[in-house]
Amino acid sequence: MLDPETKRKIRELRIPGMIDAVEMLDADPAFASLAFDDRLRVVIDHCHQEMEDAQVARLLRNAHLRLPQADVTNIDYDGRPLDRTLIAELATTQFVSRATDVIIEGFTGTGKSHLACALGRQACKHGLRTLYVRMPDMLAYRAEKMAAGWPEKKVLNKFAAYKVLILDEHLIDKPTTEQMHFLLELTERRYDSSSTIFCSQYPVDEWHRRMGGGAHAESVMDRIVHNAIRIQMGDVNMRERTMGRKG
Repeated sequence: MLDPETKRKIRELRIPGMIDAVEMLDADPAFASLAFDDRLRVVIDHCHQEMEDAQVARLLRNAHLRLPQADVTNIDYDGRPLDRTLIAELATTQFVSRATDVIIEGFTGTGKSHLACALGRQACKHGLRTLYVRMPDMLAYRAEKMAAGWPEKKVLNKFAAYKVLILDEHLIDKPTTEQMHFLLELTERRYDSSSTIFCSQYPVDEWHRRMGGGAHAESVMDRIVHNAIRIQMGDVNMRERTMGRKG
């Protein structure tokens, strides 16, 4: 049984869950016969798990997922052209290790954001720094910070730093020339070192035109589409399906 002074010292060490683990051992007679090394192993395993759980919670909080409860285990495959094997592979986050992008295409309401957030949640569980952002919001953030005196390089560094970046509503608005320069620089910085998940209502074949054509659009396309995993969401309106089930 730990005395109050020892508990105080443990708290000062700030080791998550250590006091709980020790008190659990003291309260359960089943652990009484364990050797010191075994008891220590139980405490360390408990503390390590607490630390991992805290890290995942922090990553999830900072990811700002639009749908934080989205999970690969609650994806609805009924009547949709989704490949279970592919989703299972993506859930391992190996695509991030290979710096491969993911393109999720589909009409409004088909579940693009849900799938992207589910993959983002998996990335956080694997300890990967992740961010969800709508493209209009990202470009508005750039404009706001640059108006406040930030150099564009600082804005680029912010979004380039994430191992997984979820860009929702990709190309929902046609970018200006300045915005295209920003998108090209961001794509270049993330190329071959991290993964971006694009959610778009527009098929890839229309992206070049949406970006205004020209060299910048060509360069962006060249860095994304040739090594990307493409997912078609089909035409089932998941919002209507979900509302129907609630009703």
